[in-house]
Amino acid sequence: MNGNKGKSMMPSEERVLIIAAHPDDEVLGCGGTMARYRALGCSVRVVFLAEGVTARFSPEQFSNPEVREKSARRNANALSAMETLGIDADHVFLSERPCCRLDQVPLIDLTKEIEAHIRDFLPTRLFTHSADDPNVDHGVTHRAVLPAVRPLAGQSLRAVFAFEVLSSTEWNPLKPFAPTVFHDISLNMEQKIAAMAAYESEMLPAPHPRSPEVLRALACYRGAQAGVSYAEGFALIRGLNL
Repeated sequence: MNGNKGKSMMPSEERVLIIAAHPDDEVLGCGGTMARYRALGCSVRVVFLAEGVTARFSPEQFSNPEVREKSARRNANALSAMETLGIDADHVFLSERPCCRLDQVPLIDLTKEIEAHIRDFLPTRLFTHSADDPNVDHGVTHRAVLPAVRPLAGQSLRAVFAFEVLSSTEWNPLKPFAPTVFHDISLNMEQKIAAMAAYESEMLPAPHPRSPEVLRALACYRGAQAGVSYAEGFALIRGLNL
């Protein structure tokens, strides 16, 4: 039973679990927030449900040395990005599942994996993808998380949030992302940019959504919505005693 269920927690007592589809989603979605939590002394665990390279190749090519090297490089980038945010490698859980094919994995298998992390880590806050993100893996990740975070007695989680991912979430204009909670990352914006730069092939020149300029512009806009210099916006899925 979680003894903190009915009372507020000090910031340093928060345990933060990030469930992301691919390496780089976590930085785009909540990199500044992750850095902020680490600066406060919180434990942060990052779980990826797929790797981030093989969508560009056919299944027959997955075993090619070139493809395997690219996948290994992306994983190394992820560890470097997490180090930039203050997260040790032993708190990062990589995956070998092919990206953009999570819809071919039984949803219950993904949910059970997430449940295992919740039982082991006992997070108080969880961040994951938005239900309306058009990327197939992002949507599957959201659906896999929901059964794992059911508000059962003794559940450690007090808040579950959905994040936005530039170059994906905004491509659903009929259901635009509408944040209801904002985290001030004014002191962590440069860490977020540096962490994204660790993903060598993913940070691209403006006006691409994954450029430093656009990352900064979105954080500035979200900050304006909250009265701070830079912020990340989240949709609250559920919360208790926030």
